[in-house]
Amino acid sequence: MEPLAQDRHNRVVCIRPGALGDTLLALPALALLRRAIPAARVTYIGRRDALALIHASGLADHVYPYDLADWAGLFATKPRATALARETFTHTVVVAWLRDEDARAATNLRRLGASAAVVAPPRPTEGGDVHAALLAARALSPLGIAVPATVAGLLSLLPRVTPSSDDVVAAAAVWSSLLARGSGPVVALHPGSGGAEKRWPAEAFAALAAALAARGMRPLLIEGPQDAGVVRAVLSRLPTSDLAVPVVRDLAPGALAALLGRCAGYAGNDSGVSHLAALLGVPTVALFGPTDPALWAPLGPRIAVVRAPSGRMRDLAVAEVDVALRALLAGMPGPS
Repeated sequence: MEPLAQDRHNRVVCIRPGALGDTLLALPALALLRRAIPAARVTYIGRRDALALIHASGLADHVYPYDLADWAGLFATKPRATALARETFTHTVVVAWLRDEDARAATNLRRLGASAAVVAPPRPTEGGDVHAALLAARALSPLGIAVPATVAGLLSLLPRVTPSSDDVVAAAAVWSSLLARGSGPVVALHPGSGGAEKRWPAEAFAALAAALAARGMRPLLIEGPQDAGVVRAVLSRLPTSDLAVPVVRDLAPGALAALLGRCAGYAGNDSGVSHLAALLGVPTVALFGPTDPALWAPLGPRIAVVRAPSGRMRDLAVAEVDVALRALLAGMPGPS
């Protein structure tokens, strides 16, 4: 592919389905695209509940959910060209992070009007050595965009994640209802994750919450759509009945970003919420076991990764996590 002509007529479409963590690990690539071709009009197609956050952060001019029927033709033998598909793809360069072993999606994108299509792997290869965010950024190389050689080189490209005004209002309402009373810095804890093997035990999170409270901090539990059972387990294992730990439930990523931005610190498993906290600049301790942080560690200016040497989350000591969190919080103000 010839490098993009960097003029005001450039139109780029980025397609990134997947979980919240996968979405957030593509944001440095979007920021790099913005920096390299500031005049480009960028359309982003991806996870529905993250679209408002991506748009409000200035990473895309137009956003569409990936689950629209208009994109169903990407993998069809004979793609159906809806009006929206034609409008979106005609005379554009498309960068898509999709599984496309038979190149059908790339072929169909051109049939739908794209002038060029780059289809890149959506996830690192198990046992590989390329971080997911760097892998996502490398998809931009065929566009003539210089990509950093290392993950460290991506850190200066991390986007400023900015929730929408509606999300800020929603987060303020939650904060007021749960945390307006009392004093002390708030530390968010997320005990959920996409897989049970990646979850630190409930009793460990409960012990960490108690340790935070003993130092005058206020632990706050984050509960996602699939986390109700895990959060109940943490609450049931709190060591004393007088330790009240509030729970924030089912916030959209933008509102959750606004809420996390008010927190002094964060600790959580290998999950999308951990990636969000890290990108926001919240001092973040990310807990790893079976997954490789060399491929999946969150990116951010104040991040510590603690991994169970055995790969089993139950072998990760509470004291080790607490020490890492203390070190991050020592002398560090919360994000503005």
